[in-house]
Amino acid sequence: MKALTFPSCGYRTVATWCSALALTLGLIACGGGGDSSTPTNPVASNSTGISQGTIAGFGSIIVNGVRYDDSSASVSYTDDDDNGDRRRDDLRLGMVVTINGSSGTATGTATAISFGSELKGPVRSMSMPQSTSSTVASASQTQTLNILGQQVEINQRTVFDSVSLPNGYADIRVGQVLEIHGLLDVAANKLLATRIERENNANKYKIVGNINSANLTSKTFKIGSETIQYGATEAKRLRAAIVDGATVRVTLATTPAGTDTWNATRIVSKQRFVGSLVRFEVEGIITAYTSAAQFSIGTLNINASNATFPRGNTGLGLGSRVEVKGQLVNDVFVATSVKIENRGNVSPSNNEDNDQIELHGAISNLNTTDKIFTLRGLQVSYAGVVTYRKGTASNLVNGVKVEVKATLTGTGTALQAQRISFED
Repeated sequence: MKALTFPSCGYRTVATWCSALALTLGLIACGGGGDSSTPTNPVASNSTGISQGTIAGFGSIIVNGVRYDDSSASVSYTDDDDNGDRRRDDLRLGMVVTINGSSGTATGTATAISFGSELKGPVRSMSMPQSTSSTVASASQTQTLNILGQQVEINQRTVFDSVSLPNGYADIRVGQVLEIHGLLDVAANKLLATRIERENNANKYKIVGNINSANLTSKTFKIGSETIQYGATEAKRLRAAIVDGATVRVTLATTPAGTDTWNATRIVSKQRFVGSLVRFEVEGIITAYTSAAQFSIGTLNINASNATFPRGNTGLGLGSRVEVKGQLVNDVFVATSVKIENRGNVSPSNNEDNDQIELHGAISNLNTTDKIFTLRGLQVSYAGVVTYRKGTASNLVNGVKVEVKATLTGTGTALQAQRISFED
């Protein structure tokens, strides 16, 4: 493996982080987010791999089809300097996380977990008026929002926060400030939303994207249609080279400096993975495409010439959502598996379990009349056709431990059980 170098960084934990990473991996551009969507966090010295993707279940935490034991993992939110460590309870369905740890095919152990949103700001416009949008988009329809000039796409797999947006998309209004977790497509200046929350008292906005129209004299650049001014940004909070094409994460003051113009309070480069790593998994959007054997997710160049395609490669191309597993070898992501995830929620009969939400734990708040219960803080309906294993609906009582495979409801705020298995 070639020698690795690291930039000067401002995080309190950088010494521990960089010494650990030097064992296996170079993470360039401290403080930025991962190619899929999340920021970096310190990596434990016993970490043997990195998995980056959407939280698809709990028990402990399920990402990219692997169930990670997170009981001893540190959890951090590293969008800003002053946020510090977080708790496991801060993790939510649909957030995109970076997990450092070890794993096999189905289970693993997390040593560190980091998360952070990609976009926060006021809704400028939306594709459908509330009067006609009582549910989330159908399989053939994508709803969109415009926030800070960036297009946000919503599909059947988008989770809405059940407290701030109990009716999902129907609760959104122009002018509301939303926080979006998702998978970034910098080539198209859009974000595929995996989770949406309403922010009532935001003291800062944020945006991630590629710099264009950089002007070092006026100290301005653009991300999409928005002009960013950084002349007044503190030097210690300016951690990126301002050059066209660079991907940056920008924190903004909430008061506009002009029409589509904002003052930056912090600018950091988005994380790049370089070096070598024996296990690497990423969920993201294809931003450059040559063939099924050669494409990119953000700054990750992927060699899939010897990869398997569990769902075939029909439909693979620019803008496709994929889950890629393999190794990082001298800066190149050598894929062993590429799974296309373009489809929304799956039907109960097609058995693509990794597209479903999976929960493990003890149920509470059982309501046998409405046929609902709470599991891991999420409301689950068991009305309709449900497959049961090791029991029946009559065995559902508060405190019983179950595994639930489910899909999102139409509003994207609750779950519809497809299969319930009783656990010992």
